[in-house]
Amino acid sequence: MAANQAILDATIRHAVFLEKLKAGEVGKFAPFLKEFDRSIRDRLTRSDMTEYNVKRLEALLKEVDSLLLGIFDRYSTQLNLDLIDIANYEAEFEATSLARSAPVGVSLDVAAPTAAAIRTAVLTNPLSVRGTGGGKLLKSFIKGWTVAERDRVTGTIRQGFFEGQTNFQIIRNIRGTKVAGYKDGVLATTSRNASTVVHTAIQHVSSQARMEVAKANTDVVSEIEIVATLDSKTSQTCRSMDKRRFPVNSGPRPPFHPNCRTTFILRTKLSEMFAEGATRASVGAIGAGQVSASLDYYHWLQQQPATFQDVAIGPVRAKLFREGGLSVQRFSELQLDRNFSPLNLAQMKSLEPLAFERAGI
Repeated sequence: MAANQAILDATIRHAVFLEKLKAGEVGKFAPFLKEFDRSIRDRLTRSDMTEYNVKRLEALLKEVDSLLLGIFDRYSTQLNLDLIDIANYEAEFEATSLARSAPVGVSLDVAAPTAAAIRTAVLTNPLSVRGTGGGKLLKSFIKGWTVAERDRVTGTIRQGFFEGQTNFQIIRNIRGTKVAGYKDGVLATTSRNASTVVHTAIQHVSSQARMEVAKANTDVVSEIEIVATLDSKTSQTCRSMDKRRFPVNSGPRPPFHPNCRTTFILRTKLSEMFAEGATRASVGAIGAGQVSASLDYYHWLQQQPATFQDVAIGPVRAKLFREGGLSVQRFSELQLDRNFSPLNLAQMKSLEPLAFERAGI
């Protein structure tokens, strides 16, 4: 049991490390954003746009877009290289953890996937993000973000021109205002979106690398188990995916949505990672602590006060959770459809009208 607890603890610590790594990778975008800002300002201050005609405007927009394309291409190249390095590291970590997961006195012969296999998985398996933006390959996911941000900048310039704004006003719309800490401009949106893209991409490569370890060791790994974060910020999808198990070669994998923090563990045929007495971290109404590792998200939430439940899942769902007469398992099942996409309240009500009636909703 001690060995199992050590492996679980290592997995949780590694998830925390991965969040810090994401933050560090996001930080690498800062110099590019500054270059972004400088290039746009330099170009827009060369002449007065109020004297432009449409033809000159389109030429300017093409020039600005070319400048931004060059900056984004350099950043994307660096990011893609870093992501492959991260994937290789994640595979090494998972293989080592798997080898150490054996009960005392038992030795596991763990095979490590090749760098080529990891790279192929990272680049050719789509992101598991649900919704209309799901199913994209990693490179197209990153490229889609860069295209959207370039369009956002050129669109702001075009709109400013047709509204008769001065160069200074257009630059302010792009940079933001000092009084708002420059958080109200286009570049602030670009920065936030960069963070989302990096966090999601790293979660993707981590999942793919770890799955390659699982696939290389199907004689040892029996299945995977989803592990969500026990706090009030966890998404509807991740709350209901917590502790679900899937075969090695099928089923969804995180990231389930942008900025997803959910991970998974490999369950072996020789030992139970969630052994009796094992614990997992949580951040509930009374702060951080440890709870039984056997608890899934909604059984954990059941132990929290009503005020915390209202914050975590919203007051209407929380009222249904407490007063609808549904089992915890059934309530969890109601959150997602058969494709693991979130259900809204109307869809939930069509499936369980009596529960809504009992809760007075």
